[in-house]
Amino acid sequence: MSQEFQGSGFGVADLTRALQYPLQHKAALLFGAALYGFLLLAGFRGRIIASVIMFGCISHVISQVAWGRLNRSFLPDFSSFSLWDDLAVPIGLGIGITIVTWGPMIVLFVALLFGVMNGGLVASRTASAEAEQQQDLEAVSVVLDPNADPKKLEEASKRVEKLRPGARISGEAEKSKNELSDPTADLRLMASYLKAGALILLAGLLALAWGIFYYPMALAIAGYTQSFASVINPLVGLDTIRRMGGTYFKAFGMVLVIQLVSFIVAIIVAIITAPFSLPFFGNLPATFIDGSLTFYFNLVVACLLGLSLFKCADRLGIDTD
Repeated sequence: MSQEFQGSGFGVADLTRALQYPLQHKAALLFGAALYGFLLLAGFRGRIIASVIMFGCISHVISQVAWGRLNRSFLPDFSSFSLWDDLAVPIGLGIGITIVTWGPMIVLFVALLFGVMNGGLVASRTASAEAEQQQDLEAVSVVLDPNADPKKLEEASKRVEKLRPGARISGEAEKSKNELSDPTADLRLMASYLKAGALILLAGLLALAWGIFYYPMALAIAGYTQSFASVINPLVGLDTIRRMGGTYFKAFGMVLVIQLVSFIVAIIVAIITAPFSLPFFGNLPATFIDGSLTFYFNLVVACLLGLSLFKCADRLGIDTD
């Protein structure tokens, strides 16, 4: 690709180029899509291998297109298979992308699952009760001290008086009476639950927004650096976004459109193939077809991200052909 193309703006022409890119290598596309679709039918292990192949192709496409090699095939060269380069690296990059994008959402889910927030509330109440107990012990020691300050002795005596069984029962009865006669008690209780729920909802929305926004950049970082450390460091991605400027936001919008189209296509495929669903096996034709189309759309996303990096190669320090 020419330097003129590199300096031109990023726009709809690049989206069209990305959509056409997998179709320029029809044999590789058919082979890759068929292999990915079949592996999705092969149980858990097959899905793991399919994910490795997918991440391998995505990172390969991003790096090749970012360097200006748009005419290269998107399939990596497996003729000299390496456990590290062709298996360990794609798995590591996939794990890194999951951590940096969906890590906050996973942490929030685990926290809710194990009741960390409720546990924190219980711990807070326990700490408050322990503080009250400590103050009661100090009040008793002041009452028993013959040389205690008269003012402190008066305050301590009042506190000790409240510790008597009769005073405790009377206090609890008065508290219960006030709560029952308070028309806003239920509203205040509901407000406390709503406040906690609103905070959880806000945290969930922020985590979801982060995952959606940063996912394309995590893919881009994985593609052109091939470094696990760079992938899991969000500062690397945020700095890259800063240097890319509006180009990344355009690419991000296009990626959302592609993913939306992919989702709609998957629904259509599921509806059309619904009669082929089998007990215990599920909808095998839908799984295969949807997997093949997912393979294609992911290649389009990879090419689009590679083109966005290529357009900003001078700002990112990428050596292009």
